[in-house]
Amino acid sequence: MTRMEDLQPNLDEQERMDARYQAAMASINRSKMEREKSGYVVMAAAMNYGEGALGDGLFGKLSHAAKLFMIAFAFALPVVLVWAYLL
Repeated sequence: MTRMEDLQPNLDEQERMDARYQAAMASINRSKMEREKSGYVVMAAAMNYGEGALGDGLFGKLSHAAKLFMIAFAFALPVVLVWAYLL
């Protein structure tokens, strides 16, 4: 046997391990890219919501009404709780 024939199983194993390593690294990079992409989607949605909520359209008016309702609820809730549990 020649020296290359003796080393061939080791070389094949090394090539297999290199291919598996490259596949694992590609998988890790894909998952990082997916996480980054979802972060961009969340930020874009938040920015679009802010733009729409401050506008003069139907969504802006509904958002303003919801804000006013929540403020009124926050002021009225303590009064209701006092009447219900203390008086």
